[in-house]
Formats: sequence, C-alpha cells, structure tokens
Amino acid sequence: MALERWAARMRALPPEGRYAQGEPLPALFGIAASFAVAAVLGLAVGTLVRHSAGAVTTVIGLLLLPSLFGPLLGDAERWIAGLSPTAALEKLTQTSDAAADAVGSLGPWPSLLLVAAYTAALTLGALVLLRRRDVR
Repeated sequence: MALERWAARMRALPPEGRYAQGEPLPALFGIAASFAVAAVLGLAVGTLVRHSAGAVTTVIGLLLLPSLFGPLLGDAERWIAGLSPTAALEKLTQTSDAAADAVGSLGPWPSLLLVAAYTAALTLGALVLLRRRDVR
C-alpha cells in the first residue's frame, strides 16, 4: 500500500483533471518556430543597429516591454501586449494567462504569423540597409 502511494507521487505527469492539457505537438512545433523567428528578429535588429549592446537591448525591449507596460495602457493593454512576440509564445504554450480577453483576440498560429511578418519586414529593411550602407 505504501509502495503504491510512493509510486503515485513519483509520476511525472499530474493526475488527470488537475491541469488543463492541450495538444502537445502544435505547442512543441510552435515554440520551436517562435524561437527561430525571435533569432531571425535579433539578426535583423543587429544588422540594422550595427552595435551589439544596442541590438541586444532593442530585441529584449521588443520582446518584454509590451508585456511589462501593457497594464499601464488601460483598455489598449490586450492589443499592445497581444501583438508582441511574447504573446505568440504564451498562446502557443497554451498557458491559462494567454486567453483571448487577456492577450488580444488572435489565435496562436495567427499570432506567430504576425510576429513572422514583423520579422520579415525588419529583415527586408536590414537587407536593403546593408546593401546601401556596406556593399559597394
């Protein structure tokens, strides 16, 4: 009897019904894609800024500031925080604080596509600036 209780406590997963379980594969692929998009975003900002400390600060600001300052903006909070790359990651991980009323009305995959569009625009701008400024 004691051995069964010990084995029940040592399980890796919580008992059913204790935590909301989502689909694991979309979350896994979405998180991997989100980190890849964030890496390309960092590369684009680094190319635009051409200063390592400035690029790191800018990318951290892009990732964290909307979530930090969103509550100060009243009704616009869900839209400001919902358009940030961090919101896409929260929605893809299916956390409880990533509900539509808290973090915008876009779903997880449209949020990731929006962040990918931001990244593509910054990358295109970085490519144009790189060709004008550094390639002769």
